[in-house]
Amino acid sequence: MQSVASFFDWLADRLAQLCGWAYFAIGLMLGFEVVARYFFNAPTIWAEELSRLLFIFATLLAGPALLRHNQHIRVTALTALMGPGAQRAARLAALAFVVAFCWVLVWYGKDAPLNSFERGRSSGSMLDIPAWWAQSAVPLAFGLLGIQAIIEFIRCALGAPLPADAHAPE
Repeated sequence: MQSVASFFDWLADRLAQLCGWAYFAIGLMLGFEVVARYFFNAPTIWAEELSRLLFIFATLLAGPALLRHNQHIRVTALTALMGPGAQRAARLAALAFVVAFCWVLVWYGKDAPLNSFERGRSSGSMLDIPAWWAQSAVPLAFGLLGIQAIIEFIRCALGAPLPADAHAPE
């Protein structure tokens, strides 16, 4: 279990770094598009569509690292009033919900990219990117998020220290 968890922790952190670089690339692509379109009247056929594709993956693939580092959006008004045992139970319940939610999204989310792949659907733009590329982001990202949630659930159930509130004032 420890080596699998370590691998997924490493993978989540590397994906988060890659997502950060993807946002940087999106900024460069859209900046280039603005200059090409408005200063040279020569819009690109690739900048907007590739930046949209990167944005989808960069946003969704950062999820496992956010969960691992306890930086997802949370409402802590009630859990802050709880004792350690109740906080652990609340965290386990929340992680179980995340696992179930991810399972539903992977189960139902796999159909769209598979169907688009089988039928050869594309974006219909000049770049004509296969539609399954963007559609595969949901089952892929939520599959990885679900695995990370299972790992965090097991850690919490085995008594690992509860994560500190990442947003608490010091």
